[in-house]
Amino acid sequence: MFPIERVWIVLFLLVPLAPLEAQLNFFTGPSFEHEVTPQWGYQFEVEHRQVVNTGRDNRVLLLGAINRLLTDRLDVTPGIRVTPKYDVDPTTVRLFADLNYAYPLGESPLVLEARLRSQYDRSLGSGPVNPEVALRPRVSLVYQMLETTYLIAEYEARYRFDTRDEWTRHRYTFGVEQRLSTRISIDAFFRLERDINQPAPDTEPTVGLYIVYVLPDERHRDWRYRSPFGRSLLW
Repeated sequence: MFPIERVWIVLFLLVPLAPLEAQLNFFTGPSFEHEVTPQWGYQFEVEHRQVVNTGRDNRVLLLGAINRLLTDRLDVTPGIRVTPKYDVDPTTVRLFADLNYAYPLGESPLVLEARLRSQYDRSLGSGPVNPEVALRPRVSLVYQMLETTYLIAEYEARYRFDTRDEWTRHRYTFGVEQRLSTRISIDAFFRLERDINQPAPDTEPTVGLYIVYVLPDERHRDWRYRSPFGRSLLW
């Protein structure tokens, strides 16, 4: 079986039946990353977002980041995301910093991963500025099902320090990473996201599909590609 088919099969098995009245978000995009040295790398991503049921929210996001390996299991990723003006929504800039940790669970095919993200969002429009400041802890369990196929289950929460000053969101993600070659992989996921501390919280289902490409270079390398960002930052 051609490896790309595994992505759709596993994703189909992971996706539960979302409520019919819910709006399904569909995220797609390419991700380009390059490892400059064994400790440093950079990444650039373009993402397209759309609400499938309605065709609304047809927008593009741009993201850039660098990655610094601190230890064998710990790295840090500062970056910026720009959401250009769309319809009545002004251009929004997000500054973020991720602290990533991975811990293999003995000799098993399981890896426990954790990410702590701090972020600052600000609109660039002419109206009043109400920046959002948030902390987003995330824990993941990664299972190597086959040599080039990985299954991921994640939980993430979000705490806002601005006008809200409370926990505002839960996020559950189930996905698959399929490596097609040493440089190319496909990431696919299904996500349920729910607002909390709201009078009538909504649950949003999202399907994501990304292609990740490790940029080559012509230098002689005495180290293997680390693929420093792993799964897409937009994941």
